[in-house]
Order: sequence, then C-alpha cells, then structure tokens
Amino acid sequence: MKLTNALKGISGEYEINRLVGAFGSIAYVVSAIAFEGWDVMQKGRAFDVTAFCIAFPTGLGVAVGAIAGAVALKDRNVATAKVVESTGSLPATPPMPPAGPATTDATA
Repeated sequence: MKLTNALKGISGEYEINRLVGAFGSIAYVVSAIAFEGWDVMQKGRAFDVTAFCIAFPTGLGVAVGAIAGAVALKDRNVATAKVVESTGSLPATPPMPPAGPATTDATA
C-alpha cells in the first residue's frame, strides 16, 4: 500500500479534491511555520508558544476537515450515481433508528 493511494478515488484515478487538500494542507504547515520563523528571526518578536499551539492545530483541523467533507460528499454522490446507472433506480433510504429508551426519572 502506497501513501499516494490516499489521493485516489473510487475509480482508482487521482482526484482533484484530494490533491488540492493534500497540497493545501502541506502548504499550510510549511507557511505557518515559515511565517512564524520570519516573525521571530527577522522582526525580533518573541515566540508565543501558547498562541502558536492554539492557532496552528485549529487551522490544520479546519483545512483537513473541509477537504474530508468535500471528498466524502463526492464519494457518496459517485456511489449513488453508480447504483442508479447499474439498476436504474435510486438507492433505498435507510430506516429511521429505533427510539432510545424512555426516561422514567421523576425529576425530568
């Protein structure tokens, strides 16, 4: 299994969403560290560990989450289209989950 397989979709070909997400995330990691280094080394500002450790993972999480959502939506739509193409009808909607147990707490 190769790392580049993560950039391929259902059809086995590279997908633009996955490529843009991968390169965008790499660019974010490199640029955030480079700009922080520029501020510290060239401008003489103090390195704030707390601010960096709060902002950096948050931004990376947003980037990864957004691309994961886009890829998941596209893959779901491709799978639905393949079902429609092969059967001629829409996939069945999943049943509603069973209702949870009723609460018997008198304070509720």
